[in-house]
Amino acid sequence: MLRSTLACTRFALALASALPGLCAPVARADAVNAQTHAYSLAPGSLVEVLNRFAEQSGVFLAGHNDLAADKRSPGLRGNYTPGQALQILLKDSGLQAQPQSGGGYVLRSANSAGSLQLDATTISGKTLGAITEDTHAYTTGQTSSATGLPLSLRETPQSVTVITRQQLDDQGATGIADILRRAPGISVQNYDSERWEFSSRGAPITNFQYDGVNTDYDGVYDYGTTSTDMATFDRIEIIKGASGLMTGSGDPSATVNLIRKRPTPAFQAALSAGVGSWDNYRSEADVAGPLTASGNLRARFVGVHQQRSAHADHYLNSKDIAYVIVEADLTPQTLLTLGFDQQNTRSRGASWTGFPMFYSDGSRTSFSRSFNPATDWSRRDFSNQTLFVALARQLPNDWTLKLSYDRKHREHDTLLGSASGGNPDPLTGDGMFLYMGKFKGDEVQDNLDLHLNGPFNLFGREHQLMAGFMSMNTRQDNPVYGSVYPPLAGSIFDWRGEFAKPDIPPVGHDAIRQRQTGAYVSTRLKASDDLALILGGRVSQFTASDHLDYNDPGTADVRDGYRQTGVVTPYAGIVYDLNDSYSLYSSYTRIYQPQLSKDATRQVLDPVQGDSYEAGIKAEYFDGRLNAGFAVFRIEQDNVAEQVSGFDNQAVYRAVQGATTKGFEFELAGEVAEGWNLSAGYAYNHTRDAKGDPVYASILKTTAPEQLIRLFTTYRLPGSWENLTLGGGVSWQSAFFGDVFQPAAGQNVRITQDSYYLVDAMARYRFNEHVSSTLNIKNLLDKTYYTGLGNFGTGFYGEPRSLQLTTRWDF
Repeated sequence: MLRSTLACTRFALALASALPGLCAPVARADAVNAQTHAYSLAPGSLVEVLNRFAEQSGVFLAGHNDLAADKRSPGLRGNYTPGQALQILLKDSGLQAQPQSGGGYVLRSANSAGSLQLDATTISGKTLGAITEDTHAYTTGQTSSATGLPLSLRETPQSVTVITRQQLDDQGATGIADILRRAPGISVQNYDSERWEFSSRGAPITNFQYDGVNTDYDGVYDYGTTSTDMATFDRIEIIKGASGLMTGSGDPSATVNLIRKRPTPAFQAALSAGVGSWDNYRSEADVAGPLTASGNLRARFVGVHQQRSAHADHYLNSKDIAYVIVEADLTPQTLLTLGFDQQNTRSRGASWTGFPMFYSDGSRTSFSRSFNPATDWSRRDFSNQTLFVALARQLPNDWTLKLSYDRKHREHDTLLGSASGGNPDPLTGDGMFLYMGKFKGDEVQDNLDLHLNGPFNLFGREHQLMAGFMSMNTRQDNPVYGSVYPPLAGSIFDWRGEFAKPDIPPVGHDAIRQRQTGAYVSTRLKASDDLALILGGRVSQFTASDHLDYNDPGTADVRDGYRQTGVVTPYAGIVYDLNDSYSLYSSYTRIYQPQLSKDATRQVLDPVQGDSYEAGIKAEYFDGRLNAGFAVFRIEQDNVAEQVSGFDNQAVYRAVQGATTKGFEFELAGEVAEGWNLSAGYAYNHTRDAKGDPVYASILKTTAPEQLIRLFTTYRLPGSWENLTLGGGVSWQSAFFGDVFQPAAGQNVRITQDSYYLVDAMARYRFNEHVSSTLNIKNLLDKTYYTGLGNFGTGFYGEPRSLQLTTRWDF
């Protein structure tokens, strides 16, 4: 079917959900078809021009791809009714657009008799593009995160998980940790109350992108990455495995690409207010639409305020978000995008690690889930600003040139006190001490990307090519403070978070500079109708310096860094279509990850290097509204950093050689039937080093669970109950274990978190076309489990059962 994107108007949404016999009145359709609209459509391939027509007009257009394939359109500029616009766009194509009684048009041959009979899978008129907002879908029709080429999930020779806007709303996911802990193939563990570690395929996720732009990630200080709010995003695309072609460096776990919301061609607005467990109050505003009568200037604003406590005692958190984006059609072929977002997060009672796992006699502790080791003044405050601008130019023959610039300014102000040290007496609770430290960070990151993409003809077939250059520069200027570890006077059993705030003076200054540049290219070659080859490569340069200067002249300054040039990252993929629904695929890419971790001699470890292989089968049903995939993978790495002792600047790591991960994944996502959405997945991975020993995470000292099951589904009831949607999910994971010091043994011992499952539930009722309310219940059965082990020898509980009620007003 001809892919189309519906404009975000209530009329277009009504058309998108219409079925024969349930169509809007003919008079209403006629009225809309008589309205004029301002169009700005550049010449190009007929398929792409018709897609842009559907976006700008909000009119649904259906038809078979092969009708418009290999045809071109002269484009359109000016004010026309939909019928007039389509007549011009289809000039000399041998096609015509037949109006439908319920609204919209069907593309058909001008010489055929009668109406075109559409496949049953597309009668609902909800074919998908890249944008997921207002599609009510659990999948997307297009992604470019893996290869830089705009491909469907089935055409992409890697596993890609897409979390759509609808799924975010259905799950009540307001933070990145909310959604990733329920995403297929992803596991989540806590460092403490503010920081999480996300893992996939047995390794931590260190690659995060915003609209495809890389972000420097520091898993120790975090800079608020794992606290990112979801209100400003259309979808999250998770590329499983290595992604060096587009990211340059990174672990072969996954890349999380967060795609921002865009302005809409028609006005829309929504307000929402929510209340939840532990005094969780949240309000959102989202307004979008044209700023001029012609629609050549469009904007969007998203604002959020949230404040909440938690199941842990004396904990408070607040969040403020502002996001503005403007799009301007400078010419029919030139689009300028300018945007800014700001996220401020403040917490009090923020912990540094968790609670002790052993009493002094070697027996296990039994703290309640409400126990908070943090002092009442302990804090982590994050401030993140991003300014981004992009200029895209439509060139002849459907080629596009795009230049984008992104500047991030991120700060954290941290003063921590946490009664987490030691092993208390099981009777008196004495013997504990506090981890106390002051940390500040100021980071500026500049990203520049220039790329060119489009089709080309060779040997009678059309192929695709993308080539580009990127540069990422990161600067950190951080004052360095000491850490203190005062004893806790009294019993930990009487702890209420009251302790004198220390005065921790600065002891030095740390200047960190990192730079990555890369030239990349990828091409999709159609060797035959059924066979596509995707070949690509990247040549990168990495430089870094870490200059730590101490105020005390008696303490030696530290100078670390690395420089690697001419690093080549090849990429190869093949996709073979078995038929209209199924494809076989395979892919390979190289792994390369520079690092600043040091061994016992204080030497920087060599870069992580290795290879990532993947093969599988993908399926596409109902015109792409339901996607399935099965993948097997093998990852081989050397020089993987594993923490041995210490922390902060004094941490000691060892380089793990021959780390190998083997596994497989299955995923199903999309619309199973009308009104029934499903996201489900099973993942298995087995990670061992060359000696056959488990590989621990560098900070948590834990393994990742080897098996994961994720399931979430919603169903909109039919008939007189059509305003009610019910849903729920199950998340299960196998056991994982961590190394924790036991005083009786005088050494680290293994602690295991057995396999567990969590159940979620949701219900939404739409009172009318403007107002709806959604109830989300997380951890419905109130399971008690650890979600973090081994950080400073402590443990951390997962969140108990919580409720959240959100009411939304759409205008």
